[in-house]
Amino acid sequence: MEYNENDCCGNGCANCILNMKSKTVIKYNNNNGKINVLNKYNYYVLLSKTRHISDINDILELHFKSKENGGDYILTLIPGGHVMMRITKQQANESTEHNKYHLRPYSPYWWNNLTMEFKILVNLKPQGYMSQYIERLQEENEVEFRGLPDIYEHNIDSDGKTYQMIITQGIAIASTLAIIEEILNNEEDMTRIVHVACFPHIKYVYFRNKFKDFNQYWNYKSFIYLSQQLCESKECQKMGHCLEDCLNFHKQLTYKETIYPYRLTTECLRHIKSKTMDKQDYNKIAIIAGGSEFQKFYKKILTSEDLDFVENNIYLL
Repeated sequence: MEYNENDCCGNGCANCILNMKSKTVIKYNNNNGKINVLNKYNYYVLLSKTRHISDINDILELHFKSKENGGDYILTLIPGGHVMMRITKQQANESTEHNKYHLRPYSPYWWNNLTMEFKILVNLKPQGYMSQYIERLQEENEVEFRGLPDIYEHNIDSDGKTYQMIITQGIAIASTLAIIEEILNNEEDMTRIVHVACFPHIKYVYFRNKFKDFNQYWNYKSFIYLSQQLCESKECQKMGHCLEDCLNFHKQLTYKETIYPYRLTTECLRHIKSKTMDKQDYNKIAIIAGGSEFQKFYKKILTSEDLDFVENNIYLL
């Protein structure tokens, strides 16, 4: 499938659709030959719009269902895949002489192939045109989506030779959840997952219960870093972040949570590697999900001599 300038969202994505023209969106499901409803723009009905965290207004979970006939279509996504939302400038309350669109990519963290439903996590921005549109969305409203080319596809490792580090920033964690679940739910997959998640503070740790569930598996370990965690104690104020032994911080933790009240640094990643890499002959793979500057920064660290990841084995979602 070919893409043109009208398919670009203009947000400076690390994997711009215009640089991926040779790739295609999957058209058919191999089991039954049905057409993938995400192969082109189609309308989806909003089933629900809820807060992801009860006392935070700007993080929403949106649940959509395709309007297409399930007899002819199926929804096919690969874990880590994205969908593009498209609205007209008129829908965004912008006056224009041309019927041009606003576009925004999102990462479904859950979907059902047969019922053709998916859920996305959205961070509302006060002045964002798409955010303002989403704020006005009501249940039963219809929105256009299409699929995007696949950036990453996991290969099952039955020999336990793969060390997969996943570094996420904020709501970009959504794009990695299905990848993690695909590995952990496959008893034949021995891939070792090290998940390093970055959030501003503990109130904004998204999918917190999933971290607890994932950590019950032998081949998964998470490390959460909070870049803006700061209480009112003099000691913490002096440091600019809560100390590791801060009582105010520890009161907010639950049993066996590995959460650190400071920013993820090179030294942190060195420590994580030494703690989790029990052998040196792993095939090291990394996924970095976040803003473009976040991706560039941690990709540079991972390819440094200390971490020694091969650039071709680093995927930016």
